Amino acid sequence: MMTSKLTQEDVAWLESQLSDAIDPISPRSEFVTRARAELMNLPAQPALPAWVNSAALAAVALSLVALVVAIFFFYQHGRETR
Repeated sequence: MMTSKLTQEDVAWLESQLSDAIDPISPRSEFVTRARAELMNLPAQPALPAWVNSAALAAVALSLVALVVAIFFFYQHGRETR
């Protein structure tokens, strides 16, 4: 059986082809400039009112309390039927 051996030139050629294949692709500078300008021209988003944060915190707390109560209820209900 005959095996072929790669020469130094073959290895160098393969390495160059692989490095060309994995070079990162960067966007065109015109696109970056236009996208940056569009983003900078957008109006600023106003901050949420304070009651929204309070309401979200209350909803999370209520959900946790309901979960604990439900687990306790099912635990007690399961012990009564045994």
